[in-house]
Amino acid sequence: MGAHRVKSPVPGRRAGWTTAVLLLLLGGAAAALEAQSGPPPAAVPAFCPRCGYRVEPDWHYCVACGWNLRVPTGAAAAARLQRIGASVIGLILVKEPPSLDEILPPNLFKYSSSYAFAYRPGKNKFFATAFPFLKPGIFVTSARALEWVELGDMRTYNNRQGPIEILGYDLPSGIGVVKADVPDAVPLKLSASVRELDTAWAICFPVSQTGRRVEYLPESFHRGRVSSTGQQGTHLVAFENLLRTDHTIEDGCLGGVVLDPYGDAAGMILHAPDPGIVYAMPVADMTALVEVLSQKKKPDRPYFGIGLTLPDERRRARFQLPEGSTMPVVAYLVPGTPAEKAGLLPGDVLTAVGDEKVSSLAGAGARLLTASPGGPPVTITVSRAAKELRLSITPAHRPRRIMLSPADEMEETLQANLVEVFAGPTAQQGLRLANLMRGGRGEKRGYFDGDLITEVYGKGVRRRETFDRIVREHNSHIFADTSSEEGPARLSTYSIWMKMRDAKSGDKVDSSYLNLFPDVLTAPVY
Repeated sequence: MGAHRVKSPVPGRRAGWTTAVLLLLLGGAAAALEAQSGPPPAAVPAFCPRCGYRVEPDWHYCVACGWNLRVPTGAAAAARLQRIGASVIGLILVKEPPSLDEILPPNLFKYSSSYAFAYRPGKNKFFATAFPFLKPGIFVTSARALEWVELGDMRTYNNRQGPIEILGYDLPSGIGVVKADVPDAVPLKLSASVRELDTAWAICFPVSQTGRRVEYLPESFHRGRVSSTGQQGTHLVAFENLLRTDHTIEDGCLGGVVLDPYGDAAGMILHAPDPGIVYAMPVADMTALVEVLSQKKKPDRPYFGIGLTLPDERRRARFQLPEGSTMPVVAYLVPGTPAEKAGLLPGDVLTAVGDEKVSSLAGAGARLLTASPGGPPVTITVSRAAKELRLSITPAHRPRRIMLSPADEMEETLQANLVEVFAGPTAQQGLRLANLMRGGRGEKRGYFDGDLITEVYGKGVRRRETFDRIVREHNSHIFADTSSEEGPARLSTYSIWMKMRDAKSGDKVDSSYLNLFPDVLTAPVY
């Protein structure tokens, strides 16, 4: 091939670029860069429009005054909230819980009219909220809202109504999933992180109920703040790592969405026990489970039978834990489970799962949940009486219902310790309530610190194991088979008839007790 000449380009930037390439090839890198770009342009200083503080040219957050360009304000914020609100729906649910004759054995059903708890059999309406998640047509809400639902409808911000399909719900996590046809509903963007004191919006569909009369209120937008993260001890779900906000919300708001300062979905409302207190499930903990439930599948989790909690005042008293102890502690064990069979004991302090050290309840729980149900054993390291022990526990498949031993259940329900008293005067022997949480469930039920249980179903009791045995014998219909999906006991509610010595008066009084776990409250069990 013959040689030919290449016509040089006109002088200018392209000529300089060509020269730069030749110089680079010859090793003259410095000269090439100068020929390519010339001297660097002078940086243009940027200043925060609000306070005048000098910021980076591509800034979005001012460290001086805290102005964040990512946070919508004014008309932009209002428009964004309205767009999100158009995708959120209200739920109108018709529930039919089991009747008492389905729950109680014949010998107890005849006494059911005297039971001191609110139970309304038959069809009743329940109201909740749901928001779009992951994919079009899929909405998430509270699992408790979907329990026993026979029929469900939805309502939108513009009062349009239509049917919903319940795809599934999971009581241990508190998450329920429904399918609905809502035009233009867009799955919400999920929040990357939430911090304490962040601004937070709650969006939901409230109702006002007076007797049997229901008034549907317009979709509501509540502004508030995140009070705290990583909340434990609420007994709302089995795996607790919750957000708490300072919103005050109405009936119908369970399942509503909590937004972070940027308008992204941060959590789902689980419960609002008091004005100014709302607990929400972080969306980061929901994605995998929603995928399973949306396919009408049941989640299959590992199960050890460990009641894992953070030490509080009464647990420190029961297990003689040091005052500053903050490590996860085994509060109780579910009878007959892998953890009990492996030798784990209440009061053991969890320090490691596998080869990974743990320092928080959320971290320990997350590690335990990575195990394979029925798979290889998991090594758990605990501290017991100042000694370190390593136990190998094979995880089972999580059963449908998890029944605590009656003594453990009573402690969790009443938020008190049961102390065995089997020495001293006979009249002072029994199971004494100690370390009763001030303002807790036991105190609200009328119990006092120092109350003494002396008899259960007419039999004397001084030991926890005796208490458990007697209660189980009288409620065998409840404790018979907790793993079966079917059976006569659709609820886990049982009664305990006791004689107690009142701590205030010293009198012996009759008392009845109804458990709350797992039908009303959820035991934190891994």
